Amino acid sequence: MFQTLAIKHGAVLKDNMKVEEIEREDVKGGILVCTENGESVFYWTIKDGHDGDFTIGGGFPSFASYGDPYVYGTTSLEFPGLIKISVHGAQYCDPERRTWAPGPVPTVLDSLKEWIRGRFGDRVDTTTPAMIQSCLYSMTPDEDFVIDFLGGEWGKEVVVAGGFSGHGFKMALAVGRMLADLSVSGETKVVELKHFELGRFERNPKGNTKDFGEFSILIL
Repeated sequence: MFQTLAIKHGAVLKDNMKVEEIEREDVKGGILVCTENGESVFYWTIKDGHDGDFTIGGGFPSFASYGDPYVYGTTSLEFPGLIKISVHGAQYCDPERRTWAPGPVPTVLDSLKEWIRGRFGDRVDTTTPAMIQSCLYSMTPDEDFVIDFLGGEWGKEVVVAGGFSGHGFKMALAVGRMLADLSVSGETKVVELKHFELGRFERNPKGNTKDFGEFSILIL
């Protein structure tokens, strides 16, 4: 959805491309980015009569519940009749050797089923996941995004964003606005960038310090 909108407005997307070098284009001006060609996610069946409850039109949000287990999910969109509700966290994976097969079913699956029943009652079938997918995402030490200028000889000419740690999609609208602002004007008023800057790991290898209690975030 977001990729389609980006392409519609002139963005050029390069999938599966490893950045090998960044060069300054002296003839045409600008920056040249040289590239190389280049956790299990659960979907649950929504019971009959309740499909509309979990859609964007029905006001259902993307969400994250910081607790034990750490549960997240999104509105029913990719697969009609199914809703993605999963547990954040899995084993580390080498992207160059990824098999694409779903990983081992987490030992917290029973806890996840209990969580779903506690929030959604009998509107979602928790007998067994309707579909399991392999999901790969990059992690930062503090699980916060990296959104900043590359700095050094590039100053504010190159904007980098990454390390979305499994919750970037939910923030795509805000992140896209920030990146557009930074690219065009060199600043953004969406949020304070200090929380996401590259240099935070130089001050503290673990990044931003935090102590979460048990709470939920809804993104409408």
